[in-house]
Amino acid sequence: MSEMVDESSEPSAVDPLGSILERIRIRGSVFGAAELGAPWGVQTPGLGDLTCYVLIRGVAHLELLDSPREQVSLSSGDIVLVAAGRALALKDTRHSVAVPFERLRLAAHQASGVLRWGGTGPRTTLVCGRLEFDETGRELFGSALPALLHLPAEAGGAGLLGVLSALASEVATPQPGSGPVLGRLAELLFIHALRVCIGRGTAEAGWLRGLGHPSIARALAAVHQEPGAPWTVESLAARASMSRSTFAAEFHRTVGEPPLAYVTAWRMRHAARLLEQGGVSIKDIAASVGYGSDEAFSRAFKSWSGHPPGEYRRRFE
Repeated sequence: MSEMVDESSEPSAVDPLGSILERIRIRGSVFGAAELGAPWGVQTPGLGDLTCYVLIRGVAHLELLDSPREQVSLSSGDIVLVAAGRALALKDTRHSVAVPFERLRLAAHQASGVLRWGGTGPRTTLVCGRLEFDETGRELFGSALPALLHLPAEAGGAGLLGVLSALASEVATPQPGSGPVLGRLAELLFIHALRVCIGRGTAEAGWLRGLGHPSIARALAAVHQEPGAPWTVESLAARASMSRSTFAAEFHRTVGEPPLAYVTAWRMRHAARLLEQGGVSIKDIAASVGYGSDEAFSRAFKSWSGHPPGEYRRRFE
């Protein structure tokens, strides 16, 4: 009789996305809500953080100003994430004129924190937020997410609809503590966006794309959970239940780099987070990411970050 295995106790049961989110700091905030009457249009410079636009009701058209081919039409319940530094235009239709945001802000009527502006045509309600990351998070997500990530309303399921409903209610009727509540809701929207991105395979080549590949995801989860383990291509292939050669090729194709290069990068990211937090010696950090000497770790960390560990730590003191 074959022996039954409790898969929940296996290392592959580790949530690979959760293991990443636990190791970075994300801070969401909502910096604006607007009720706009057609025709309307606004353009904004690239912001330093990942920005999030939620269409509570109505329609809109968004395009990146430095890449006009990257554009999307939005309808009620849609969400779009725009990478840091990308200037954009938001309009009721692609042919409407977009004015600079500062001009809109000065001309708009504001009540209860909501900007009201535009013509007398159909109304669009829009919420704008940002997501700030620590240095490790910026490096991770900056390379993994596309410049423009669109989540249609029907893509996220009941969980996302619940978050959108709470966001719309909080914007329409602010309560004490609305700022922090809206910030947490923005963070939840981001996590839902990552889930959709993984499920649809729309991530750029990298770890996020790898999470959409069930076998590769098991290997990634193992590395994230135990960055200091003596990983080899063979041991990672075993976690993925693949042959060594098939795993190595599939990992490189999906993630965009060889398995052991990814292991080294993840170790360095984990070390960087510990250095930013402080309180752990460089020797102990080196051991936690699989290095037998702090000298070898220091060489590897400087090669990865451009700074020796001690200098990197002092930037956060």
